[in-house]
Amino acid sequence: MRKYQTNWRIICCMILLSVAVSITGKCLKLLSSELIIRDAISKEINYGEFRNIRIKKSKLDEIKRYTSKLLESGCDLYGHPYINEIGYLTFSMMLADYDLLDGTVPNQEMFLRGIGRLSRTKSFQELYQCYKGIFSDIKYFPVPLMSMGAYQVSYVDTWYAPRSYGGNRSHEGTDLMASNNTRGYFPIISVTDGIVENMGWLEQGGYRIGIRSASGGYFYYAHMDTYAPELKLGDTVIAGQLLGFMGDTGYGPEGTKGQFDVHLHLGIYILLDNSEMSVNPYWILKILESNRTELLH
Repeated sequence: MRKYQTNWRIICCMILLSVAVSITGKCLKLLSSELIIRDAISKEINYGEFRNIRIKKSKLDEIKRYTSKLLESGCDLYGHPYINEIGYLTFSMMLADYDLLDGTVPNQEMFLRGIGRLSRTKSFQELYQCYKGIFSDIKYFPVPLMSMGAYQVSYVDTWYAPRSYGGNRSHEGTDLMASNNTRGYFPIISVTDGIVENMGWLEQGGYRIGIRSASGGYFYYAHMDTYAPELKLGDTVIAGQLLGFMGDTGYGPEGTKGQFDVHLHLGIYILLDNSEMSVNPYWILKILESNRTELLH
C-alpha cells in the first residue's frame, strides 16, 4: 500500500511540475512578446532600414493568410482601420526591425494584443501610409516573360551603389538589364494602375515615364527607347499596359543614346511630408516575379 501511495505522489508531483513548466513557458512567451511590442512602440522610424524594403514573398503571403483568417474568424474586426493586410505588414516590419527576409511574422495573438497600442503611435501611422503606397497597387513585373528561347532580363540589388554622372551620388533604384543589349527589344509594362504624371526627357533618366498609383506610390521607368503609341501626359493606365520599350537613353542632351548598356531603371517613390522618398525596388521585383505576363516574341 505504501508503495502505491509513494508512486501516486510521484505521479502527482510530475503532473504538477509539467503544468508548472507549461504555464511558465507560456508566461515567458507572453512576457517576451510584450517586451518586443513595447520596444517597437518606443522607437522612432529608422528611415535607412525602412527604405531598403527587406521582405520576401513567402512572408507577404503569410501576412495575407493571417489577415484573412482574422477577418473570417467571426470577431467584429472590420471596423478597425488597421486590421488589414497593410496594417499587419506595418506591425510585422516594425517588430522585425524592417527585415522580413530573416525575421518572423508575428502570430495573430501577438498582432491583436499589440496593434491597438502600436497603431496609436505617429511612427506606425506614417509607416502605414508608406507601405500602403508601395504594396497596395503593385500587380505585374515590369518586363513580360519572353517566349522559350528568347532573350531575358536580369537584375541584382544595386541599392545605394555609387554613381558618378552629374556628380557623386547613390543609385536609388534597380536596373533590369537586357541580355542581348538591344534597344527596343523588351517591352515595358506598368506595374500598377495609375496616372501618367511625368513623361519626356531627363538628362540622367533619358526618356522616362512616371506613374502615380491610386495609393500614392510613384513608379519611375527610365532610359526608355520609345513610348507606346498615343500615350501622353495625364493618361490613365492599367497594370500590365504597354508603356514603351527598353533602351539606353540619357546622360546627355535630349536624344543621347549609347552611354551605357540597354536597361530599364525602375524607381519607386513615396510621398512623405510633401517630398518624395525613394525605396529599394529590388525585393518588390522579387515578389512580382511570380506575376509576370507572358509575351510571344
